[in-house]
Amino acid sequence: MLLLAAPAAGEPWKLGGDARYYQFVRVDDPDGGRRDAELGIFRLKLDGGFSDAVAAEVHGVASVTSPASTAVTSIASGTTRRLFDLQWTVVDEKGLQAVIEFDRLNVRWERQDFRLVAGRQAITWGVNFFWPVLDLFAPFSPERIDREYKPGVDALRLTVPLGSFSQLEVVAAGQGTSLQRDGSVGTLARVNLGSTDVGFMAGRFHRDTVAGGFVTANVHGTGVRGEIAFTDSGEPLDAQVNREQFWRASAGLDRQLTSSVSLTAEIAWNGFGVAHPRDYRLVTAADRVRRGEVNSLAKLYAGASLTWQAHPLLSISGTVLANLNDTSVLLLPHADWSLSDNISIVFGGTFGIGPGLRSDQSLGSEYGAVPDALYGAIKAYF
Repeated sequence: MLLLAAPAAGEPWKLGGDARYYQFVRVDDPDGGRRDAELGIFRLKLDGGFSDAVAAEVHGVASVTSPASTAVTSIASGTTRRLFDLQWTVVDEKGLQAVIEFDRLNVRWERQDFRLVAGRQAITWGVNFFWPVLDLFAPFSPERIDREYKPGVDALRLTVPLGSFSQLEVVAAGQGTSLQRDGSVGTLARVNLGSTDVGFMAGRFHRDTVAGGFVTANVHGTGVRGEIAFTDSGEPLDAQVNREQFWRASAGLDRQLTSSVSLTAEIAWNGFGVAHPRDYRLVTAADRVRRGEVNSLAKLYAGASLTWQAHPLLSISGTVLANLNDTSVLLLPHADWSLSDNISIVFGGTFGIGPGLRSDQSLGSEYGAVPDALYGAIKAYF
């Protein structure tokens, strides 16, 4: 990390970033297509203060994907809809796509009584890992393996402290090119009650009215968490699939089983989903699924991840995601080895169990249609 002199009193300017390269190899039959895929991402970060109260954050990202369109790279990268077009495609061919963009571009004004952030920024609501139902700002999909950087959204965010570990947050965001269709305004209150945190959320997201809440607590060394949300849909097409109103909920726990083994587990209910694969096409056509707000197709899910710190420099994990309606399963083995403070290598795979694509290209099951692949990656930080 390179430190630069700030133009005025405040935080020093820091220039840094990282580069990561993924190589994927499909081990199933890709229907005559390429078995390999490559993904390279370079991020340059500039952060610092103009004064004691005003600071800025700028992240420029360049990504290269080969081939240009492939399903396997989505587990390591992703984007979201934004109000402002700060992305440029410099190469767009069948075998190669290169894109540059600003993923963070914001100014912070921080006082004792509030913090105001304006511009492209990462926003996370909700407390669960695989299926957070309160996170309506570019949530990660359950199978995402690289969660270091969440896609930024164009927003104005005001945070007001309410006491120790409690706060009120108000966000106005543009999650699409039309504020009328994709503008969002929401409020989330977080209240600390000793070893328990509770939250209440309400707002207008895209054309939906959403309200919900969460709770987290420590119960005899086990972290427990849950969240629930009710949506009154404003999407015209939702009436065609009887989804004018629906609930979503998830609950999870975290437990350190031994000094080197930890467990994360969750269950989830998706009221927007369907109970049978024959109806998946109705769900995948919905805008809330295309924009990533809902990233599961069925109703009932369970998932667990077991992590073993085999060595101070080596962690090994196994994740299982299960669709309890169509009984498909996704296995995600993963290993991360730190070669130094600045370089690490990653190995892993994705293996779907269940019926795949049918002859008419419809889904036989959700996770059974996920490509079986192995991957390796190298990450470097500076």
